[in-house]
Amino acid sequence: MGTTTTTTTNRVGAAFASALAVIMLVGACTTGGTSGGGSDASTPTPPVTSGPATTPPPAAESPVTELGVDCAGLLAPATATAFDASWAPRDHYDRDGITPSDYAIAQEGGLSCTWNDGASSDGKNNPTEGSAYSGLLVQALPHATGEWPQFVEIYGDDPDGRCFGDTTFRGCTFDQLIDDTWVSISATNFEPSVEATPEQRFATIVAEVTEVVSSADVADAPWPLGGPARPWSCVAGAALEREALGGGDELFVLTPGGGWSVYAAAWSRAVATSCSILAGTTPYSDESVLTGGAWALDQRIDFGLVDPETAVTVAGLADGDRAYRSCSAVRCVTDLVLGDDWVRLAVDRATVPDTEAASDRLVEGYVARAEASA
Repeated sequence: MGTTTTTTTNRVGAAFASALAVIMLVGACTTGGTSGGGSDASTPTPPVTSGPATTPPPAAESPVTELGVDCAGLLAPATATAFDASWAPRDHYDRDGITPSDYAIAQEGGLSCTWNDGASSDGKNNPTEGSAYSGLLVQALPHATGEWPQFVEIYGDDPDGRCFGDTTFRGCTFDQLIDDTWVSISATNFEPSVEATPEQRFATIVAEVTEVVSSADVADAPWPLGGPARPWSCVAGAALEREALGGGDELFVLTPGGGWSVYAAAWSRAVATSCSILAGTTPYSDESVLTGGAWALDQRIDFGLVDPETAVTVAGLADGDRAYRSCSAVRCVTDLVLGDDWVRLAVDRATVPDTEAASDRLVEGYVARAEASA
C-alpha cells in the first residue's frame, strides 16, 4: 500500500496477504455470525478469578482515515434519507455484535459508514434473526490495488452494481476500485418507490460516493502497531480448548475460508484472525484477534459497550495488560488487551457447563500460551 517501502514495512506484505487470503471469508461469514457469537454480553457476571475493578488507561491514539473525509463527507445524510426515510446516520461501531476483526477496515485507514433504521443487524448490513433491519452500508478501503483483482477474478467486474429482490425484500450492491480505493456499497430491505426503479435510486448513492472518493486526497499513514500474525492466535489442534472446555478429542479449530470481499481484504492486511471451536457442527467457543487493535477495545469502553467495572484478574497477565469479562444467558465473553493487541474469547453456555469457570481456564491458558510465544 502506498509506496513500495511503506507497503513492505508498515502494511502486511503482499505475499503474506495472499497467504492469508485463502482463510478469509466473504463478508457474511465472521466469527459468531448472526447468532451473536461476537456480541458484547449484556449481563456482567463476575467469574471465579474476578478481582477489583480497575480503571483503564486513557484511550490510545487511534488510526486515522486516510481518505481525508468522514462519513458525513462521504455521503450527505439527505441523500440517504431521500432513498429511505427511515435511515439516519449512525456510528457503525457503536453497537453490540462487534468483534476485533470487524475493526480491520478502520485500522487500515478506511471508512465503514451506515445509515439505517436502528434495528438489529449483523454489521454486514444484513438483518439479524427476527429483525426487520433496513439500512445502507458504505465502506472504503484505500490502497487496495493489490486486493481488488481477487474480487474480480471470483465475482467479475460490474461497474454499475446490481439490484435484486421482490416485493418482500429488496437489495442493491456495488463494489468497484475507484483510483486505488475499494468502494463497497450495500442497500438492504429499503422501501419501494413508484417514481424510480431500485437501480435508478441506487445509482444516485453510487454516484455521490464515488465522486467524493475519486476527488479525495488519499494519504498514506499506516497504523504503526500492526504486525505479523500472532502465533498464539487460532492455534490448530485445539489442545488448550479441549483442556479448558472439556469437549474431548472431538473439538477442532475452524477458520473461515472461501470467497473474497472488502472485509476479507482488510482482515488480511490488518492481520485480523477469527476462528470457532466446534465439535462437529456444535459451537463451543469463538476467538477473534486484531493485531495492534487495543485502541478499538478502548473505543468500545468509551461507547459504554464494554463496562470497565467488569475488569477481572487473570493469572499471568503482564503489567499494563487488561481483561474484562461479561456473561449473558447465552455466553461468557472475555476481552483481553495483550500488549497492543485486542483479543476476544467467547464461550457458549449451551455446550460448556460451568461457563464462568471454563472461561477462567481458557483465558489463563491463552495468556500463558501468548507469553510462551513472545
